[in-house]
Amino acid sequence: MDTKKLLGQRIRQMRRKNDLSQENLAELLGLDPNSISRIECGVHYPSMDTLEKLTKTLNVDMHDMFQIKEESAEEMRAFVMRLVSEVDDEKLVKIVRVIKLLV
Repeated sequence: MDTKKLLGQRIRQMRRKNDLSQENLAELLGLDPNSISRIECGVHYPSMDTLEKLTKTLNVDMHDMFQIKEESAEEMRAFVMRLVSEVDDEKLVKIVRVIKLLV
């Protein structure tokens, strides 16, 4: 996977961890929501100014922003197992439906 996509995934992960929608984050950064979408999808790199704003808004160090790596199959399985063991029944049904659509 290329660096733009990995960075975009990392930003999406941190945004969600902060319980922000793309629209909320865009508003806090003074950007168009489509810009956030393009960054998270790996279409565009964020500018340095945007990266600095992201780190402040998401309360992370610049170093943490670039702690990106591709997860191994084992790590992904562990994540899915942990996720499904922690969610309520309603969310579990939704997760299973998505997985069934994908495989």
